[in-house]
Amino acid sequence: MGKEVRKEVIYNGQPLTLELFWATGEPCLWIKRCPEQISIPKMEFVGGYPSDYCIFLKNLTAEELALITLPDGSPIDINKEIEQLK
Repeated sequence: MGKEVRKEVIYNGQPLTLELFWATGEPCLWIKRCPEQISIPKMEFVGGYPSDYCIFLKNLTAEELALITLPDGSPIDINKEIEQLK
């Protein structure tokens, strides 16, 4: 069985995908609904396609990281989830 490369999560009420940024390997929350989610605070354009936006976890505060949950609203151990992506 292959390693998990992304995980569906909720951040501050928005469905996003937790994954490692393809160019640097940094953990990020990848946009799922473009252009509606472009205006989420800390969302930034990162690629050559119009829908290449993400939020890098390094730019989130501890309080903001705590807003990341599983799709059912359950808490998530973000560090554990990141390790599983590596």
